[in-house]
Amino acid sequence: MQVTALNNSCAYGQPGIFRGHLHFGNARLSGYSWPLCEVRGTRPGPRLCVSAGVHVNEVSSIEAAVRLQRLFDPETIKGSVSIIPLINQPAMYKYSEYVCPIDDKNINFTFPGKSDGTFSEALCDAIMNEWCAGTDCYVDLHGGDLRENVARFSIFQHTQNAELDALGRRVAMCFDADIVMGLPAAHMEKPGRPPTGFARHGRLALMSEAGSNGLLDEGAICFHVEGVLNIARTLGILDTPVAPFRNARVQCDDYLWVDCPVDGEFHAEVEPGERIKKGQRLGTMRDLFGETLVEIGAPEEGLLLWRITHPSIPKSAPVLAVAVAEKPL
Repeated sequence: MQVTALNNSCAYGQPGIFRGHLHFGNARLSGYSWPLCEVRGTRPGPRLCVSAGVHVNEVSSIEAAVRLQRLFDPETIKGSVSIIPLINQPAMYKYSEYVCPIDDKNINFTFPGKSDGTFSEALCDAIMNEWCAGTDCYVDLHGGDLRENVARFSIFQHTQNAELDALGRRVAMCFDADIVMGLPAAHMEKPGRPPTGFARHGRLALMSEAGSNGLLDEGAICFHVEGVLNIARTLGILDTPVAPFRNARVQCDDYLWVDCPVDGEFHAEVEPGERIKKGQRLGTMRDLFGETLVEIGAPEEGLLLWRITHPSIPKSAPVLAVAVAEKPL
């Protein structure tokens, strides 16, 4: 990993504010550089890495990563905070939904990656093992692609490691979320999101989701910003009090995708964050004569995590997802 500093930057690795660009060592990633801001305190402490822009249309999370760069003071923090505000560099200005245009892979489901894999696989490996080497926590900010509306939620990964699970839950609860999602341990059997990929190596990573339709939304931006600041407070990077919580932070342990059963026009009847009952009608698929083709029902009781907002949806494409609340012990 190599870095190139801007004129208004301190030297990389020294106390102060570094601004510049990062170049990963893997030859598959050559030709691209990543904007990097790293704030290093004058006192030793934890390392926190924060990213956004795995999906380039999720602009509220990208803006949150930009704002966070100016909210850490090297004179007052312990340790360091490192921020890459846009991960999917090949998709910048192309507005690609979900995927990296070089290999057509969704970076978000490619962790932990492979050093000898495709561009996205090599990038995930480099994020984990170069940029995030030695980090105490990695947080990847998401939310609201061009055709999506998402609830405000955070994600950590359940494992067989009770200590790592407890830490993941504690840090995920730092977001003032509608839902705190603990992914089932079975997710660790194959490549997945950052929380999954890091957990496979006994490391901590989280995701946050808030936003809609590729639009800047002040509430979603603040959700991401305050959540990261609360994580920094929880880790001991900041010594200010954790901000108060206003939302329910319902703890969930299953994430159910619902695919569209037919081609048609989706008309939703519930919105992200709302509680739903098993079998409840969540919307209908209609044809272009306005006739109902099929009803979309809830697979389980829970809360709506997200839904597609553009009505035209092809058969077998995801239309929405449901979070299932943890059962009382």
